[in-house]
Amino acid sequence: MFALTPLPLWADDQGQTQFTDHCAACHGLHALGGNGPDIQGSTLNDVVIATRGMDQMPEIDLSEAEQQAIATYLMSLAPEIAAQKLRFEAQITR
Repeated sequence: MFALTPLPLWADDQGQTQFTDHCAACHGLHALGGNGPDIQGSTLNDVVIATRGMDQMPEIDLSEAEQQAIATYLMSLAPEIAAQKLRFEAQITR
């Protein structure tokens, strides 16, 4: 199970930077979609699964810290969606 843990203030900037470097080309500058889908509100679990490669998305080699930073940034863009996903993830891991 993945938990949302408090991160230092730089994590949002770091997450946005990591997102811009690795994800924005396909998912758009604000994660609303482009060649790839809208991923606002994606959780750490979503990021881990996606970076393994799926459908048209290639595998991306990211550290755990980079994955966490990107997930934190994406969750901050749509906190309501992220909260729903986290509740669902908690239910299915019981």
